[in-house]
Parts: sequence; C-alpha cells; structure tokens
Amino acid sequence: MEEIANLITNYGVSIVIVALFIWDWVTNKKETKKTLNAIQKSNENIASCLTEMKQSNVNISKSLDLLQKSLDNQTEKIDRLLERNCR
Repeated sequence: MEEIANLITNYGVSIVIVALFIWDWVTNKKETKKTLNAIQKSNENIASCLTEMKQSNVNISKSLDLLQKSLDNQTEKIDRLLERNCR
C-alpha cells in the first residue's frame, strides 16, 4: 500500500499528463476522421455540380448556335423581302 502511495506521489502528475495526452490524441483522431469524411462528401457534391454545369454549358452552347442560325435565316429572309420590294 505504501508503495502505491509512493508511486502516485512520484509519478501521479506524469500519469495524468500522459493520460490527457492520449485522450486528446484519440479525440483529435476522431475529429480528423469526421472532418475528412465531410470533405469527401463535399468533394463529391462539387464534382456532381461541376458535371451538371458542364452539361448545362453544352446545352446553352447548342441553344445559342440554334438561335444564331435562326437569326441568320431571318436576316436572309428580310434581305430577300427588301430586294423584292425595292424592284
């Protein structure tokens, strides 16, 4: 019993410090894992959004091309009408 009391007296502070260090390390490890999982999910969401934005940009490009063709056709028709009316 006396030996245990001497050990606690001599090494009590060290044991507490080591125990706190181990507890802090384990807690930080868990938090780091949670953070990494959250970052992974965020990266997946960002990748999905980028894919959708890419498809949206392709669709917008096609729409603009069709609009340009339509405007060109209308311009040609207007030019023909003006030529007919001027004669």
